[in-house]
Amino acid sequence: MARVEGTFAQNRALDSVLVKYDHYWEMAPGLYRVMKNNYIGVVNSRGREIVPCRFDQVWTPSKDKYIRVLLDMKTGLYHVDKGIILPAEYDQIWEYDDGLAKLMKDRKFGFADMNGRIVVPCEYQHVWSPRNGLIKVMKDGLIGYIKTTGEMVVPVVYQYIWDFQDGLARVVRDGKMGYINEQGNEVVPAIYDRVWPFDNGVAMAVINGDYFKIDKKGNIVETVGSYLDKETSQNETEENYPDEKITIFEKDRPYISVEKNKVEIWHDGKGIQIGDKKTKKKRQYFHGHLAGIGLALNGYLNSEGDEELPAGYEFMELNQGKSLEVIIYPWEENIRLLGDWFGLVTGLGIQYNNYRFKLDTYADIPENGRNWFPVLEDENTSISKSKLMMMHLNVPVLAEVQLPNGQNHKKLYIAAGVVGGVRLQTHTKLVYSVNNTSEKKKKRDDMGLSLFRYGFMAKAGFGDFSVYGTYYPEPMFKDGEGPQLYPYSIGMMLNF
Repeated sequence: MARVEGTFAQNRALDSVLVKYDHYWEMAPGLYRVMKNNYIGVVNSRGREIVPCRFDQVWTPSKDKYIRVLLDMKTGLYHVDKGIILPAEYDQIWEYDDGLAKLMKDRKFGFADMNGRIVVPCEYQHVWSPRNGLIKVMKDGLIGYIKTTGEMVVPVVYQYIWDFQDGLARVVRDGKMGYINEQGNEVVPAIYDRVWPFDNGVAMAVINGDYFKIDKKGNIVETVGSYLDKETSQNETEENYPDEKITIFEKDRPYISVEKNKVEIWHDGKGIQIGDKKTKKKRQYFHGHLAGIGLALNGYLNSEGDEELPAGYEFMELNQGKSLEVIIYPWEENIRLLGDWFGLVTGLGIQYNNYRFKLDTYADIPENGRNWFPVLEDENTSISKSKLMMMHLNVPVLAEVQLPNGQNHKKLYIAAGVVGGVRLQTHTKLVYSVNNTSEKKKKRDDMGLSLFRYGFMAKAGFGDFSVYGTYYPEPMFKDGEGPQLYPYSIGMMLNF
């Protein structure tokens, strides 16, 4: 993506339209990302404002001409032709699929249409992808259906709803099963202990130990009776119904056996077994320790491995106690390799690095560093705070070994691996005094920093607490655009 600034623009007519902005970049044919007073917007080649200059970031338009925006870590949506679609108040907005975009707000989910109309309000624990004009939703642990046009079809009162087949779906309400149609009506009332799928228009149902065959309107077409009373001429016979196996057999002594995968009931030498006769081997799971929030001291080393700064860059000396790193990993994925004690853990997270400098006045910044900071008119301006902030999107991959200690929920563990990151945002900030009044300025730019980076990460902990460290073996800055410095951090992490 080519960058165009001020008088360097090749097209003078275009430059005359965009010259009022501090910077501008071509993001798509005829569209430009523009910056004014450290905020970002979008205009077209004629100067028409598509997105106003009041956002921290704007993304490249999608194939449908939608532009996502970011303000104070909240996401909104604009359209190249329609203007604002959704205000910047959502935690996340997904791409449109079949005319609907999934939304997340305050950890609740919903959907909006292509004009920004909220079809499903953000009040549900989970929403499924639209299917055949219906959206399955969950609220307070209960499930229902909403049409893609916004009307409630199936009220959110069911503990579980199977997929619709031939216009009907099995449901569980208050522990009882029945059937609903696509209009949300209970065609088979939820009064049965269990109902099976329909076969040739008839389904098996059981209530209080009595078995019936019912039609699609809920009418009983045949009474099968109790299996305990059913005679059999064999020691063991099996009758198979969809997704359930019922076995009838004889035994001399009466008893009831309830196990995890089967139930047996015996009386007068006859009995019923529901479930699999084979005991399934318990599946082992590996649970790593990555998701969480961490706080660390961060710094950088020179090529010799110490903290002495290269000549000309002494102004980058850190106030180490205030140079902090914050990492947030909201999600993790675990891959079991051996038992439940060794595996890989990966995830996606945000890392903030704040490097606090020890500058006293603006004159302490040499010429080679002035282009990193906002401009102050007076060389002797007193500076109370100066910092460089970077935000990266990280993807770590760690191998983790867990040491058994008799407590499954609290284990000693050691993990090490690699972490890759892409820089999302960078700015410098100066807080200074003018006429005994505190002022502040920011400058957003890439500062010559590398866009991508990789490093090593190691951590050790017990339960939800751990200590960790990172080191990046490649320079912070691009070749020729800054000193050769290698970032590191050491800190603590609380997992969740």
